[in-house]
Amino acid sequence: MENKFKGRIVFSDNYKSTIKSIKSISNSSQGKVDIKKAIFEEHFTSNGAEIGILYPYNENSKIQPINLLENKEISILSAYDESILEINSLEGKLRCIAHSCVIQDLKEYNPSGFITLKFFTKSEMISLKTNEYSDIIKSDDITKEMLDHYISERSMFLTESAPINSYIFIDGPLFSGAATNGNFHLIDSMSEKKTFPIFFVKNSESSLITENFAFAKKYNNDLHWANETLGELEMSPVFYYKSNGERRGKAMCFIKIYSNRSPIRIEFPLTEFESGCYNENIFNLIAFQYLANGSVSNVQPRIIQIAEIYAREMLKSTNIYQEIENLGLTNTMNEVRKNT
Repeated sequence: MENKFKGRIVFSDNYKSTIKSIKSISNSSQGKVDIKKAIFEEHFTSNGAEIGILYPYNENSKIQPINLLENKEISILSAYDESILEINSLEGKLRCIAHSCVIQDLKEYNPSGFITLKFFTKSEMISLKTNEYSDIIKSDDITKEMLDHYISERSMFLTESAPINSYIFIDGPLFSGAATNGNFHLIDSMSEKKTFPIFFVKNSESSLITENFAFAKKYNNDLHWANETLGELEMSPVFYYKSNGERRGKAMCFIKIYSNRSPIRIEFPLTEFESGCYNENIFNLIAFQYLANGSVSNVQPRIIQIAEIYAREMLKSTNIYQEIENLGLTNTMNEVRKNT
């Protein structure tokens, strides 16, 4: 039998027609659903969890960006981000994290940082070589152990470094699998300082809205629905989600900052949101932070961008990249390929 691949690059039969079909997707919209009229459901129960609408779409859906610091509605704002370096070796996994917290007032940004270096291994032979002053951790479940340490580090750092009477912007989702417990413990400790977290999700395949609400059923996922529904500087209704059998929940909405960029999902702890811990102009502040960043290619709040920059620079300042060469670890094949 002739080998049709021998010495040639072969395209699949439908390669060109698939490209043509994909190009037509943006022109095949059935028109935006008027969610001002479509939203009428109050709540649903799905697999024991509850999802519903706290505040419907209304005439205030168009956001007017406001810097609340200048309006003195709040005096300071803070944000958290981190920069992570992970190296896989035959002996185990090395991880260095630069945790960054930035506090913003009317005049300047005030950063603080916490840098950790830990080595995770399943090898008892390696762990026996360590001492009480070294962070070499033996575990049969390295992935879980790394997550637990990250959550503990972040909670301790923010409990110490976050300001009182502030909002703190955090990059990432509130409900995040195994990290969810850690997020709610962080919320509890922050609330004692009257500092209230807001979580920002820019990449997600979540389908809470599309699976539960008739007006969103035909879309690929929640962000696809929001993208097709919202105009520039417009926000969706505020939804709520309560996890199965627990008091934990979140309030969330979608905001579209730029007409040609994907929307963002904004999340708040539900108890604090319903208790009025967030100013009624909070969405205007969020929109202002996005516009203040001034980047269409990197759509995120300005203060999170600043925290990210500090985290990256702190990681570089450790000279960890140079130290790695002298550690004597045997890189896995994939690590070798990444560096060639």
